[in-house]
Amino acid sequence: MRLTSRLVTLTWTAALVAPLGLAAVAAPADAAAHAGVAARAGTAAHAGAAVRPSEWPQFGHSPRHLNTNPAEKTFSTRNVSGLRTLFTADFGSNTATEGGPAVANGVLYQAGFDGSLNAYPASGCGQPSCQPLWRGMAAGDFTSTPAVAGGLVFIGSADHFLYAFLAAACGAAACAPVWKAHLRDAVVDSSVSVANGVAYIGDFHGHLYAFTAAGCGAAVCKPLWTGHGRSTELIGAPAVGNGFVYVTTFIDTPNLFSGRLLVFPAAGCGQASCAPSWTAGIGGPAGSTAAPAVTKDTVYTTSGTLFGNGHNTNFHLMAFPAAGCGATTCKPLRTYDTGDGGAEGAPAVSGSTVFATTQASPDPNSLGVVAAYPAAGCGKPRCKPLWTGINFESGFASPPSVVNGVVFVGKGPATSVPPDAGLYAFNAAGCGAATCMPINFVQLSGDQNYLGAPLAVAEGKVFMASDDNVSGRSLVYAIGLPG
Repeated sequence: MRLTSRLVTLTWTAALVAPLGLAAVAAPADAAAHAGVAARAGTAAHAGAAVRPSEWPQFGHSPRHLNTNPAEKTFSTRNVSGLRTLFTADFGSNTATEGGPAVANGVLYQAGFDGSLNAYPASGCGQPSCQPLWRGMAAGDFTSTPAVAGGLVFIGSADHFLYAFLAAACGAAACAPVWKAHLRDAVVDSSVSVANGVAYIGDFHGHLYAFTAAGCGAAVCKPLWTGHGRSTELIGAPAVGNGFVYVTTFIDTPNLFSGRLLVFPAAGCGQASCAPSWTAGIGGPAGSTAAPAVTKDTVYTTSGTLFGNGHNTNFHLMAFPAAGCGATTCKPLRTYDTGDGGAEGAPAVSGSTVFATTQASPDPNSLGVVAAYPAAGCGKPRCKPLWTGINFESGFASPPSVVNGVVFVGKGPATSVPPDAGLYAFNAAGCGAATCMPINFVQLSGDQNYLGAPLAVAEGKVFMASDDNVSGRSLVYAIGLPG
């Protein structure tokens, strides 16, 4: 659980309780024309449809948030030892964010804490560092991952708005949104998820919103429906599958701190306001990059601890029946031991294995980076890791991303002071022992401020966003194989 960044985010966002103005965002000059473009984009490329090979268009790669890219075959356990930084994309001055990159149609998108959404060529610009092709601006910060679907790129802001920009830009350096939507509260951790033509996003005070992804024909749109949790719940990134939308939450009061899984019908409940179909406790608060991972029959959740409070359990990775249990409150099918620090970020599910980022390790002389567990369980109510990937320093970490037998995790610091950060690669099959060393570590630089932003693995590269304290710039590092 990212204690420092979470408290900073909560404190900063508390100042945004009243909706902010949008002076920094130009209103569309011709709302009808923009709406027509959005409608044509939605018709030409159905929102949430299958993506081109080797793309990573939203948080967790797909609306199910499995954090794996089956189309990406560039990397293997045999060649990741040759990884290095190919180029960087500059998205501002010390504007680090917990939101990661998205990659679609040859374009890399990254948002910053300064309220900028930036677009770059995913193949690079022929220079060591690339500047944005275009930018979209908001009046509040962006702290989540963009989503690309139907010719639009979506992101929510602390200024109480969801924005939809043309993914192919507007022909200018600064672009206004095609449409936007007013939300009841700030967006902090909820990355947009797009599935079957609907864009889902949550806010700071227990609201889940569903919008028509192609827009509504106006400059400002209203939700199709709104789901309601508790007013004390911060909603994370929604996951969509099996006819449901799943979110995990961070509850800041009265139980300092806890979290829940909330499940709604993806099509809504036939009314403007919907209560969850069922809920479940998840063992602790959901982290800032936590989200459910949904297979055809199981939903996996992660949680962390704060001030040592996690209901006195080491089981912060849980599996629930995706269709629920027939009651309004469900218990997990099984749990997995993640140690007393819990799990950071969303899990990944690849084949028969579920992976979680955790700093727990069975070796008292090391710290964990990622742990692998049997997805279908171990025949017991609680399962120990199959293996744990380790290092020797504590630091914020990304959700795991699994591609072609390799598990990637961004982490920092990797060594002692000054704090650095980098990309770890582990063999997804393990090493035949309880603890495994990485098969490679690519250091970003000698002094980083990394908040555990999610990775994107696409177009033969691993994209990782972090602040470089040496240059004072916020960068997306494109890590790949030379030549």
